[in-house]
Amino acid sequence: MENNKKIPVAVLGATGMVGQRFVQLLTNHPWFEVTSLASSERSAGKPYQEACQWLLDGDLPSETAHLVVKSIDLLPKGVKIVFSALPASIAKSVEPIYADAGYMVCSNASAYRYEDDVPVIIPEINHDHLAMIKTQRKKRGWKGLLVTSPNCTTTGIAMPLRPLHDAFGVRKIFAVTMQ
Repeated sequence: MENNKKIPVAVLGATGMVGQRFVQLLTNHPWFEVTSLASSERSAGKPYQEACQWLLDGDLPSETAHLVVKSIDLLPKGVKIVFSALPASIAKSVEPIYADAGYMVCSNASAYRYEDDVPVIIPEINHDHLAMIKTQRKKRGWKGLLVTSPNCTTTGIAMPLRPLHDAFGVRKIFAVTMQ
């Protein structure tokens, strides 16, 4: 990064298990710094260490422990990228508000996975799908954008299959999950 300045980011749904994983992965990240956390009204107004029952291995990161959790209705100041760990039912109405306000929303929810103008991204495999963002902004009138990830099973299968496909041409797969 230029001048070693990290990009300030927010995590929506920060107190849930997926939100905790975002916080954990973004802590000490070379490009990003978590500067804003948001969650439900029952967590809003509390320091993250009080609002969050940490469920992951290791300790709650000290870098975020003091951050006061905000309501998801309050758009964070000073960030452009928002990592959303909201449940799909909430993401469906909240994420477009952020995208319309100019935020880059990286969603883990299933709410927009089947929209024809929302890229479902596995960066190592289909980063070229980000070209859809131009169409998305035009169609929806957003200043920001929304991208989503596939479900965990798809990612786990696609990552090793891509090099196999590139080398040998995979034509058919039969997969069973017990989710």
